[in-house]
Amino acid sequence: MFDQSKVRALVEPILNASDPAKALREHVLGAGGKWAEPDSTDLFEISYAGIAGIGFGTEEAADHWIANAITQLTIEQLEALA
Repeated sequence: MFDQSKVRALVEPILNASDPAKALREHVLGAGGKWAEPDSTDLFEISYAGIAGIGFGTEEAADHWIANAITQLTIEQLEALA
């Protein structure tokens, strides 16, 4: 089980960014992870903070990671993000 307050602290700045995929990229790289070139359309996986996202290209994988992170939040926390 995830610590929902930690997940919210990760997700909130990413969702509020003008470019959520870029914000996620900065978090991953800041944690010492690796990131594919932005124009890559290869199958790409993001594994960050115990949450995974997969897709064809970084944008799709980032969107999937964000969706998976959101599912870890309670309804109250999700409503507070809006």
